[in-house]
This record gives sequence, C-alpha cells and structure tokens, in this order.
Amino acid sequence: MRAWMLLCVFLITPFAHAADKAQQAYWAGFAYTGEQAARSKVAPHSTRVIDQRGAEALNQQLSSALRRQPPAHLQLISDQLAKLDGTTSATVLAAALDRELVSVEPIGDQYKVLVEVALQALFFDFRERQVIASYPVTLQRIDLQDDRPSEGDIDAIIADLLYGTAATALPQVLAQTLANAQLPNASMRRLQVGGVALSDAARAKLPDPAMEATLRATLAHELSKTLSSNTGIGLLPPATGEAIGGAMAARFADGKVYQLKIPEPDYVVTLTLDAMKSGVVNETAAMKTMLFGAFFQVKVTEPFSGKVYFDQSLRKGATKVVPVTQWRVDQWSANYETVLAGFDAFAGAAAKRADSRAWLDEQKPGGRPLQQQIQALQELIKSCR
Repeated sequence: MRAWMLLCVFLITPFAHAADKAQQAYWAGFAYTGEQAARSKVAPHSTRVIDQRGAEALNQQLSSALRRQPPAHLQLISDQLAKLDGTTSATVLAAALDRELVSVEPIGDQYKVLVEVALQALFFDFRERQVIASYPVTLQRIDLQDDRPSEGDIDAIIADLLYGTAATALPQVLAQTLANAQLPNASMRRLQVGGVALSDAARAKLPDPAMEATLRATLAHELSKTLSSNTGIGLLPPATGEAIGGAMAARFADGKVYQLKIPEPDYVVTLTLDAMKSGVVNETAAMKTMLFGAFFQVKVTEPFSGKVYFDQSLRKGATKVVPVTQWRVDQWSANYETVLAGFDAFAGAAAKRADSRAWLDEQKPGGRPLQQQIQALQELIKSCR
C-alpha cells in the first residue's frame, strides 16, 4: 500500500544560481509536513516561533545560505514555482519540518535541556505529486541551566536553531546537507527506513511511556539521517510519523493544497531496539566511569522478492566519566546518545567508512556471516547512488 504525505510550503523571494548544473530543482522554501491541526502537538515551540517571526524571514535566511554555499550538482530555481501548472515534469525542493523533541532533566541543582528539531530536505515531482528523495536534517541544542527553563526559554532556543547564524542552525545545516546532493535517476533503487520496534526491555528504560510513539519516529528519522549522511544517498521519508497514511492539512502560501505520494521502496530497513544497558566499570574517590551499551537489530530486505540482504544483532558501547559531586546521572540521555552512535557505526560500515572495521570486530557473534552481509549491504547501497 502506498503511503501519502501532505506538505505546507511557504514561497520565497528569488535568488540567482549558477546555470551550468545538469540537474534542476524549483526551490520552494520552508514547509511543514503533517496535519495542520497536529502542529501544536508535534512541534508546538517551532510553530509558535515561526508564527511570530514569519516564514518569509526564515526563507530569506535559507536563501542567503544557499547563495553562499550553492549545491555542487543542482541548479536551484527560485522564482518560477508559481508558474508551474503541472503539465510538465518538474522537481521541487522544500525544507520540511517534521517534529521537535524537548527534554528537561534535573542534574544535581541544575537542569539539562535537550532540544531537537527534525526536518528534511524534501525533493518531489510536482506533476506526479510524488516524493523523489529526502535528506534528513536534525538540529540539536544541549544546555545546562541553573533554573528550569520556561516556555519562552525553549522558544528562544528553537528560534536560534531555525533562524540563527551558527554552523548548527538550519540555514547553514541545510546548505551543507545539499552541498553534494544529487537527484536519483530512473535506474537508481530507493531505500527507506520502515518499521521501528522497541522490546519490552527497551520500553522499560523510557522516562515516560507516553514518549514511545515519538521515540520510534525519532529513531527512524535519525537512522535515515545517518544513512544519508554517511552514504551520500537520498532516502524515501521513513514509514513512520508524518509519512504514515494519508491526510495532512498542508498548503502553499497561495492556498493550494498538495498531497504527496510516497513511492514503494526497493529496499526497506527495519529496526528493533533490543536493550539499553549501563553499569559502573571503574570508581575512585573523585569520579566513576560508566559504560553504556545499546543493543539493536537491523534487517534490510527487498519487499518484492522477500530477499534478506542484512539481518544482524548489533551493539555499541560508550563510556561516561561522572564526578562524585554529580549525585544524579542523566542515564536516558546517555542511553539515547549511545543508540545514535550505534546507528552512525552501522551506517559507516554500510558506506565502507575507514573506522568501521574496529566496530565490526566488536560484534557478537560477528565473524564471516556478518562480513558477508556487510558486503551485500555495501553493494545494495551502490545501486541507490
């Protein structure tokens, strides 16, 4: 069954691009995915900030960043989108916001604040209303504050992530993400992160059971992002969160509404988070060293034939030094960061990254079956380029 996604796009002011690029895309600017009514639930702070500051101001900063660092393989056309009538094929690019994640944890007499905004550089066929490729983006800020942050404090962090001038803000991150992006041709295979599941053991580690659905969507986004950034390929949007099923209240600035089809993937990656473990491995009078471990299963299949290219249990460890003066350890954040490090290690192996050999040697049982499946996965990635 095909999935559908709706998109709300805000048109932008024109800017010039080099005319010698083989591939073209009509730059549509900032967008929302998902139901309009759900924005206050999935991205309340981002929605409020953009309503206050304006999408046009954000588009101007995105345009400026893309002028400073234009894509190497794409010619972006920014002043002709309104003229498209759907009679000819045209590729449109939007910077689409999916959701946000805000976590405030007391650490001693301070508060650790984690803010993430999940977006994607989304390419779609304007005539067919069909997604072509997605390059996921995550904006993140971690602060340690003396006082519990107010709603206004969180808004200020979101505003800086979306409108800021730092290298970690959206304008610069988007330009960097698109720097070497290429549109797939008709012969390229399409990869998608599909289902994400949590074992009972992993579910028991959640600080709040109500966050499971959001976490599954976040893990799918993060696995898609690290696969894209390591391999250089654009994926289909994950089959979780806003890309599941049908309707989102979405519209262009001129009021037009578009429903985007998610085409069937050629290959699907499924993830099961099996466990998150931790323990003290060394302790002195001044500090202790903790080891965090993430255990997860990754399976890569071809839906049409049922062929399995990769199916392995994987693990990733990370250490954290904690001073004795810190009476409380934010174990959830450490677990989450270890899981993301595991995703990066897996994606690095899929991309033949030089440092992946040591991580592969740590896997149990590992051995020849793992090496053979990694090689099959690497060949699969080649077919998606």
